[in-house]
Amino acid sequence: MKNFVIFLFMIFLAESGYCQTACPVGVVPGSPQCGPDSGTSRGDAAPPRPTGEWIKTWGAIVGAGSSSQAWASIGKLSKKDAEADALDQCESAGVKDCSVEFTYRNQCVAVASASSANTKTGIGGAPEISTAKNNALHICEKNGGSDCSVIYSDCTKPIFKKY
Repeated sequence: MKNFVIFLFMIFLAESGYCQTACPVGVVPGSPQCGPDSGTSRGDAAPPRPTGEWIKTWGAIVGAGSSSQAWASIGKLSKKDAEADALDQCESAGVKDCSVEFTYRNQCVAVASASSANTKTGIGGAPEISTAKNNALHICEKNGGSDCSVIYSDCTKPIFKKY
């Protein structure tokens, strides 16, 4: 009786293994008529490894109360570097009261100014340059400008670093 139970167990075990293939009855496993199996027997290739990474960059806009000019820095690896570069540009122009007006990372910026001297400029940032321009114009108009126009726009661009 003990041998008979073992025999039945072996038959059911073999039958469950046969049922795991995706082949019609009478077709040899591995033939083109078989469907895909669970993938455990195929040895699927691993997805390709990335060859590098995209590094997001920073930009900064610097202005001065004593000047109607603005200075910009883009494509820097840190916020500190972007601010320092734009401040250096301002100071090398002989301006003493330089200050960081706007910093941004992985986006676009636009500066809008009105023709009237008493109106503060508008600086706007956004993921797309058209939206940044619209934001800058809106801020310029909100600051009292009626004839605002975009005087500067640019986007930071990511840098691809290979492994």
